[in-house]
Amino acid sequence: MTIHSSDWNVVLSSAGRRAYLVDYFKAALGKSGKVITTNATADATAMIHADIACVIPHAGDGGFVDALVDVCETYSAKLLFSLHDWEAPFIAPNRDRFLKVGCMPVISSPEVIRLCLDKYDTYLYLKRMGLPSPTTFVDLNEAHQAIASGEFNFPLILKPRCGQGSVFLEVAHSLEELDLLWRLLNQKIGRIESNGLLNNAGGPLLIQQKVNGCEFDVEVVNDLQGNYVSTLSKTKLTMRSGECETAETLEDPRLERLGRQIASALGHIGVLDIDLIEQDGIIYVLEFNPRFGGCYPFSHMAGANLPAAYVAWAQGVLPDPSWLKVRPGIRAMKEITLIIDDRK
Repeated sequence: MTIHSSDWNVVLSSAGRRAYLVDYFKAALGKSGKVITTNATADATAMIHADIACVIPHAGDGGFVDALVDVCETYSAKLLFSLHDWEAPFIAPNRDRFLKVGCMPVISSPEVIRLCLDKYDTYLYLKRMGLPSPTTFVDLNEAHQAIASGEFNFPLILKPRCGQGSVFLEVAHSLEELDLLWRLLNQKIGRIESNGLLNNAGGPLLIQQKVNGCEFDVEVVNDLQGNYVSTLSKTKLTMRSGECETAETLEDPRLERLGRQIASALGHIGVLDIDLIEQDGIIYVLEFNPRFGGCYPFSHMAGANLPAAYVAWAQGVLPDPSWLKVRPGIRAMKEITLIIDDRK
């Protein structure tokens, strides 16, 4: 590669359709740097929005880490954010390689990444912390026993231990459905390529008690040293394909305390996106996503500016306090738009 810039640049890896994040980082950098995106295919809207776009191998493919390090070195990137769960397990253990070329990965330790991506490990971690989380099993026979004893009640959720979005998520309403879905989903997961993450050594599926109620999303913000800074809260109003489509920002001391408690114990780096549901006055923690989540645009629309905050921290400057909070009561919704690909 030919070095194109020595500015203060940021890499967004596996940028995909997160074109809005590209625009947020471009605004944060202004004229001081460029936003470089990487993706396994050039046909992605974030690749069009970027100042520089680089096609690199899929995570887990031979050469993925080498190619990503090369991009960071070539373009003098100072920060690296991965926007896809399945990349983090490959980037995290290679942190020193990125630091050696002058780029800081805004990614937690391999141990934290594993805990977040494995939903059963997350469940066990929450139990140790004494935080409510829906009862979960990874063994079908144990689930049967819990149903027989009355500990487990239909409907039940089946989903991959290390999945994302609503991929392979199903709801069982009877023992017959539970057994059929267990066999079906195991077969489906066994047929797809997922860098081995879906095929977890402890079993690829989990069975979880379904809870119903008001759904929340919080972004728990830690700085680049893993210190807790703030919690940005939203009520999720409508969903599509596992991602929030309409949301409203709010202030809720319960969610702030929960975010602070989790962040202080976990010590993650960057943004931790957490899904929660309140049922009968109890807030259940569902899962951790160690990255910018699909709900972040709602926080940004309500006054937060985490891209600017992370750029400031990396430059040794305290961020504007207004970037780390949202105005409550701001309701927003996503829309479908088209973009012309006029690249030559």
